Amino acid sequence: MTNNKNNLIKNIILLNFLGIISGLFSIMLLASLQSGFLFKYRQFFVIFFLLTIIVTVILGVIFLIKKKEFLYKLCLTILIVTSVISIGFYLIVITGIFDKIRSVDELRAYVLSFGAWMPVIYIILNFLQVVILPIPGFVAVATGVALFGPLLATVYSFIGITLGSIVAYFIGKKFGYKVVKWIVGKETLDKWLLAVKNKDKIVLTFMFLFPLFPDDVLCFVAGLSSMSTKYFLIMITLSRLITITITSYSVNGNLIPYTTWWGVLIWVVVILLTVVFTIFLYKNGNKIEKKFTKFLRKIFKRKKNERKNDTTR
Repeated sequence: MTNNKNNLIKNIILLNFLGIISGLFSIMLLASLQSGFLFKYRQFFVIFFLLTIIVTVILGVIFLIKKKEFLYKLCLTILIVTSVISIGFYLIVITGIFDKIRSVDELRAYVLSFGAWMPVIYIILNFLQVVILPIPGFVAVATGVALFGPLLATVYSFIGITLGSIVAYFIGKKFGYKVVKWIVGKETLDKWLLAVKNKDKIVLTFMFLFPLFPDDVLCFVAGLSSMSTKYFLIMITLSRLITITITSYSVNGNLIPYTTWWGVLIWVVVILLTVVFTIFLYKNGNKIEKKFTKFLRKIFKRKKNERKNDTTR
């Protein structure tokens, strides 16, 4: 009985906390605007947003007390999404980042303006790039190479992009199709869900390893798939490490040069092999998925048996 009461109090505090955060940053966002429709009618929108948030918190508390779990989670989801969006867009507006993401040079100048805070700002930008900002991944990594060199660009990009990937996965895992649809768009989401249906482990793993696919969107898709959290964390860590390292060392032709005939030939062959393998994998994904899952089960079973034998000894 005491545990239930404690959980109830914690959830009520959480609802109120999210309400305060979303309300505060919504007001700050509207106050920071200098022009546009929202700026013109911002007093109305301040009242509208605050009333909506207050009503959502009150309804969330009522549904929680009455044990209407689905409706409570719906209110909680609205508050979480509102908090993330209001904080994200507030940071975007006050930093003017939308005017700085069109090219490597502009983004580089923007990050340089933060002086000693450059690594922190760069990591945050890479995190936001996955979840909310429309910055092409290549532009972000290329900017890092120009600022810090390939090694540090790899480290900073890996931290920001991997954290963003994990957050995107858990948004899909915890809040479901409706929230992800709102973030990435219904058409885009349905397209990629269909592409990985019944073959999410092998196909998604491959997609994360090659730059031809929208891996930021696929993080949300992975959260909606049957992929386990443990598998995703291992897979995303390894795949991000491989792809970011290769991109960082390929930007200036350090890995495979663009200025020699053999370098160009290698890149052409790599692209062609990727296309061929993509077609093969898409057509045979179901069979490969089953064999791959069977193989993993055998390994885990063998390890489990070994642990049992060690314990009995």
